[in-house]
Amino acid sequence: MNNEEKLAKVVKLAQSYILLFLREYIEEEKIKKIKELFNSCPVIIEKMDGNVNEFGKITTIGGIASEDKIVINLDTIKKTNIDNEHELNNLIGTIIHEYAHKIRKIDNIYGEMLEESFASIFAEVCINNARKDNEQFEMLNSVKYQRYESEVRGLLYVLKQNNIDLNVIAEYIAGSKDKFIEICTKVFGSDFINYYNSISSRNNEKSEELLINIITKYIKEKGLDISNYWKKDDDLYFRGSPTLCMAVVNSGIESFNPEEKEYYRYYVSSLGVDVENREIIQNEKVDRMRKYIDDNFSLVGKNGEEIYDTVIDLCSSYTQNKVRDNDESKLFIEELLKIIPYMEDFKRKFVILRVSGLDGKLFEELNLDNVTYDSIYNKMNELLNSLEENDEFSR
Repeated sequence: MNNEEKLAKVVKLAQSYILLFLREYIEEEKIKKIKELFNSCPVIIEKMDGNVNEFGKITTIGGIASEDKIVINLDTIKKTNIDNEHELNNLIGTIIHEYAHKIRKIDNIYGEMLEESFASIFAEVCINNARKDNEQFEMLNSVKYQRYESEVRGLLYVLKQNNIDLNVIAEYIAGSKDKFIEICTKVFGSDFINYYNSISSRNNEKSEELLINIITKYIKEKGLDISNYWKKDDDLYFRGSPTLCMAVVNSGIESFNPEEKEYYRYYVSSLGVDVENREIIQNEKVDRMRKYIDDNFSLVGKNGEEIYDTVIDLCSSYTQNKVRDNDESKLFIEELLKIIPYMEDFKRKFVILRVSGLDGKLFEELNLDNVTYDSIYNKMNELLNSLEENDEFSR
């Protein structure tokens, strides 16, 4: 069986798993649209290089949903033995994940931070729903999305106990965004709307805190069965949610029945481990980002032309990362501003000097053996003050 034949077989399985699950929750008119999508959106094989992030790490890409097709990495197809159930399910999961983006795009806005997490959980649910056995399949996801997945799994844990978790997954992927918000608002109250708006925006650092408060409030008012979180044979999205652990701990042991207090201690212990791990990971990220900034934008040992090029690269990187909605770009800006707190003004004045043609004088009379961004910034101010004085004189 060649690669194309292998992919075609797995795509048919993925499509059947999707329809088997969604038919229970989505109206037939939407099912027709999904079938049309299957026919109009080819799944093809291409060689895909890994993404290299700001830390120099390479992330393997399994697949991607583009405007008119779904692309699966050639390396993923080659290394998958479809006679091995685990490898087969991983490939099916990748295809369902990418289909989830395409299905959601039929009637909804594409690209919210919740979407990556829901797409992976949707793939898990479709596969486990089709297989109906005790061993649960779980997608392995990028570290980039773990915080958002923690939030989604926390939401689903509560919704499961309201018997609407699967409805909500199906509604988010293949239904109406407004209906999804309406269902969740009925369970969690109007604060859910603030949470949804927060996590859907670029400035979503506070989204987890908002959700923790929402779930904490829910527990205190309505209670929550916390014992089945630790059952290995239960739904996958019950595990892997530090967000839920924090909400449970914040609710206080008095919020739970006597028989549940033993489980409460598990949440406390799990949360302690997670907080420690988060601190270690964050410190490692900060150290690597500082090294990245120093390696790429240090001025030490450079001549005038090299310093000029470095300043251009710095301003360009600052501009690009400032508008990107990912944690690494935000960390880059945060660490850069610790070194050059006036970076926005630095970039603005450098642009003015380039437009006016005075950038060539930027390093005149500067000691290049001891040049710093402070000394360059001061020189910028001198040149701009001179430019303003000349303009005033000419008038």
